[in-house]
Amino acid sequence: MRESQHKRLTRSGSDRMVAGVFGGIGKYFRIQPNILRILYVLLTIFTGFVPGIIIYLILVIIMPADPQNPDLLSFIKSFSESQGKSQQSQQRSRRTLTDVEEKDIKRNGRS
Repeated sequence: MRESQHKRLTRSGSDRMVAGVFGGIGKYFRIQPNILRILYVLLTIFTGFVPGIIIYLILVIIMPADPQNPDLLSFIKSFSESQGKSQQSQQRSRRTLTDVEEKDIKRNGRS
């Protein structure tokens, strides 16, 4: 099959300065990422910084990480997902007691 059918726009894990957005875009469109970075910095400066920063953050969130070179953000997401699952399993194993009185606790040897 042709190479263009397998291409995906992903953040680069190897050619990155911050999150690999322009490394991934450069690889996808076969443009040097440094040219894209310079153009982006100039565009960000001329638009007053805020729109450029917001666009970059949106790209970081939307673009998936390169599956061959996972980055720190992917590691943090997978770590937080595993922590959430372990907390859910701990919450399921606990029982909630209702209508417990002090005499019931003393009867079981706990004070």
